[in-house]
Amino acid sequence: MNTSRYLFRLLAVAIVAIAVIACGQKEGPAFSLSVKYPFIDGTQGSQFLSVNTLSSQIWTLTLSDGSGGTPDWITINPATGTGSKSSVSVYWERNDTGNARTAVITGACGDQTASISITQDPYGPHRDNVPGWLELPATNDPSLYFITHDSSFNKCGRNYSYYWDVNALVARWVAYPLNSKLMGSGSRTEAWALDPKLPSDLQPKLSEGGYRGAYHTGNSDGGSSYYDRGHQCPSADRLNYSDNVQTFYGTNMTPQDPDLNGKIWASLEQYVRDKSRVFDTLYVVTGCVVEGSTSFAFDNEGKKVTAPVGYYKALLGYQKSRAVGITAQTYGYTGVAFYLENRPYRDNNYKAYAMTIDELEAKTGVDFFVNLAAVIGRDLADKVEKTKDTFWNN
Repeated sequence: MNTSRYLFRLLAVAIVAIAVIACGQKEGPAFSLSVKYPFIDGTQGSQFLSVNTLSSQIWTLTLSDGSGGTPDWITINPATGTGSKSSVSVYWERNDTGNARTAVITGACGDQTASISITQDPYGPHRDNVPGWLELPATNDPSLYFITHDSSFNKCGRNYSYYWDVNALVARWVAYPLNSKLMGSGSRTEAWALDPKLPSDLQPKLSEGGYRGAYHTGNSDGGSSYYDRGHQCPSADRLNYSDNVQTFYGTNMTPQDPDLNGKIWASLEQYVRDKSRVFDTLYVVTGCVVEGSTSFAFDNEGKKVTAPVGYYKALLGYQKSRAVGITAQTYGYTGVAFYLENRPYRDNNYKAYAMTIDELEAKTGVDFFVNLAAVIGRDLADKVEKTKDTFWNN
């Protein structure tokens, strides 16, 4: 073997190894910026930005709004430095503009540049797109927010939807499909929590106990010493663990009279579950009426929550076999509604408060089951909504 050639190859390998070690075996760009959250909600906040560089030169960071201006709602500290740094603070203000806004952070280090964008949603709830689900009422009130929670358990992919009132801090209604499979199996989680789809200051916090205090104009307690945390989508209607957890969000609660919640209303909820076993799917809308209310309660942080004057349920059952009530005449559909005031009742005779869907619409001003006509036609949808089907008396 030629010794000089072997030594030359050995020297070449050593030079390559030294070069790899000197570069730190680092892949990717020599200068870059990164943040954990490039998309942020509308509340005031902060996060860290990381500057990644192999250079020992000074780097600088500048802000722009993408059109040549400098945004006044976001700041960086420090704006200059050397070497890699993972703790550059980025602060932003609450976005009250009503529109999303974007800031571009540009870094320069020697002849290298890098940029990253941070986009902030407007302050307030996010409106989800409204699908054509049969359980949904009309969603045409610009002051209310349609929000839906997905399910990882059921095949239809949805848990429940609601229509949020940022002033009353209650959902005007909660809507969901129900049958034995969607009900699932499990137990009550008691997982009281904030709803991740809303800013925390636009929803009640009820994880540390029920509503604190109940007040009425001219009366210190409104006739009741406290209100229950009344579910609109009942815990027992969603027993699978992940779905049940979502029923304990504060957005699914309203201040409900305890003698209503634990008695006649609980009996009505059980009736709904029993009827859901008769149908392929029972479409449920549970809602509350806040117009005319002078009563309110406080959440765990002292936020004022309107106590509804009444509650309702609107039910639309679908049975493919068309074997109950008027379903043989309406391609499988039949409906009923109930309305109860937010007060104690002496008995559990909720059936005495049954009415047609049309009657509940007239009472509440809510247009229920707006997508039914697209399925069976306007005339048959009207028949379902105006008929007091005797099937529901059983």
